[in-house]
Amino acid sequence: MKSDHYFYNCSKEYIDTIDVSLFTEISEVVESLPKRETQSKVNQDLFWFLTKAGWAYDSAPAGLSEIPPPELQIENHNKTLVKEKYHIRNLCLSSTTLDAIWRSDFAKLFGKNLVQLEAQFGQVESMFKDFCGFRIAYSERRLALGIEIVMSEPIKYFSHRKSSISGMAYFEIAKKMLPTIGLHCPIWLIGIRE
Repeated sequence: MKSDHYFYNCSKEYIDTIDVSLFTEISEVVESLPKRETQSKVNQDLFWFLTKAGWAYDSAPAGLSEIPPPELQIENHNKTLVKEKYHIRNLCLSSTTLDAIWRSDFAKLFGKNLVQLEAQFGQVESMFKDFCGFRIAYSERRLALGIEIVMSEPIKYFSHRKSSISGMAYFEIAKKMLPTIGLHCPIWLIGIRE
């Protein structure tokens, strides 16, 4: 897949200060994604690629197989191993001070820099919740960067199932929304496209 990028309150140079491999790591994950028929399959592929790269996760996607699909070419990786090593839910917490239990999909520490990642193939409203989660973690001085992955053009990508993508979050709406809601935290927005 190809990708679109928008840096809100950050830049590629800022991302490089977190870790010089971070931009490349995430870009390669997106580029490695095969074309899929459903949002759930894209979520599953992201799960396999990100956990293989050492990202902690909050919960495994529904319908996840015991091993990655062969077309992903991920070896020596399985659901049991991933659960033992990367099911670190505390890294995914948006807040450690509020009573609300709110978590990102994935998280990874780069030295002392926490990066959280959300893959949002649901409604626009859910994307707004992701942004608020990043803002909360940033306000607690825990988060260095939030990464939001959405579809660039869901109507094209999922043209075979237009009725199921009504109201889906997408790159341009996220790009327009971020400056208007005025969050004071660094967010790297990534759009997936064919």
